[in-house]
Amino acid sequence: MKRVSPGRVSARRRWFWPSAEAAWQHYAAKATFARWPPEVLRDYIASGTEPGPDGGVMLAFRREIETTLYNTLPHHLGRVLHRHPAHCPVAFIGGTRSVENRQVGLAATRALVHDRIEWIDGTHLFPMERPAETAAAVLRALA
Repeated sequence: MKRVSPGRVSARRRWFWPSAEAAWQHYAAKATFARWPPEVLRDYIASGTEPGPDGGVMLAFRREIETTLYNTLPHHLGRVLHRHPAHCPVAFIGGTRSVENRQVGLAATRALVHDRIEWIDGTHLFPMERPAETAAAVLRALA
């Protein structure tokens, strides 16, 4: 998993800034985050940082924990779900330009969700890129 997971990025993720505004500027300059509406990025910074011990702000989550989560994701979920099927309807909402979906493929997902698939224009982070469309898609899936 270490070769293909986002763990290699999270292990080196910056974790401290002199201010929340500096954190916002840091992320806003990155192509991935530049696709997000500014208010979503501000909420992300407000919710994802906390005061640092000597001033400034730091990530509210520890990058070591995030990296461990990424590097220990099950790679055999299709087999697990085959042996232990879901007991309720399951849906999938994905970004049309998600590199991650192309890397993993959708065979196991299609077997699990059948025709309950919806696509939203965007990358793997489409919920932050298009929050209103994502919320509407989730509500449709729940209906």
